[in-house]
Amino acid sequence: MRLEETSAAVRDATPAEYAEFVVWITELGGTTVLMVLLAVLFWCGDRRRTALVTSYAVAGLALVLTLKTLFGLPRPPADALLVSLEGAREGYGFPSGHAFAAAVVYGGLVSVYDRRGDPLAVAGAGTLVAAVSLSRVALGVHYLSDVIAGAVLGIAFVIAMDRLTGGDPTTGFAIALVLAVPAVVVAGGTEDSLLGLGGSIGGLLGSRQLTALPDLRSRLEGAILVAVGGGFVVVLRGLEAIVGAVEPLLVVLYALLIAGILLVPALVGGLEFDALESPR
Repeated sequence: MRLEETSAAVRDATPAEYAEFVVWITELGGTTVLMVLLAVLFWCGDRRRTALVTSYAVAGLALVLTLKTLFGLPRPPADALLVSLEGAREGYGFPSGHAFAAAVVYGGLVSVYDRRGDPLAVAGAGTLVAAVSLSRVALGVHYLSDVIAGAVLGIAFVIAMDRLTGGDPTTGFAIALVLAVPAVVVAGGTEDSLLGLGGSIGGLLGSRQLTALPDLRSRLEGAILVAVGGGFVVVLRGLEAIVGAVEPLLVVLYALLIAGILLVPALVGGLEFDALESPR
């Protein structure tokens, strides 16, 4: 049912000496990499569209966590692991969260940026989703059926969110909040469920100010945004370790994280330097 034999064949075909490369590939579907990608695209690119995809990601996190808990299917046994990975045995295995997140973010960017008719964009997103999915099987943390279900569900989720949001990021974060509440109830106060709840609240508040944000004036301002915003994210991630045991504070912290990412351009946009007015 979960394609155990095919999954074992994929693991056996993966040489141990390539383990570090496979781990690098799998991180392309992890929360940290996807959050950094969306933050940089938001600061330096089309803010409304990127905020919309960010709302998809937050909403999807809550949905897939709920589904994982409801299905309650285990991961492959410990002896299937290609290498020792921190947290590799935590949580349930079906559907794959990494495959789902990769499909939602990379597929969402193709859809929201109106690149569905671009073969290169579609092929690039598809390659990333496939690579992340297979890496999860090769590492021994998922069965093949887990990643197939995660990727298919992620694509279907993007299609549904495209229709439900009407291109409005605030609506996207409102949907995320609706999905996040049952996720916390079903899965308990896990880091991912609290990130979904706090992120949806922060996104809902921050996205309401998108139209008031100043336009990006230059490449220099983009670099400053990345530096200031990146520093903000690092500080909050550091605070996460301090307040980690206090669930309400984590929700507040995650709300500040997403709202802060969305509102950093308002802070940097107030700087009055001639160099920032140079053409891009």
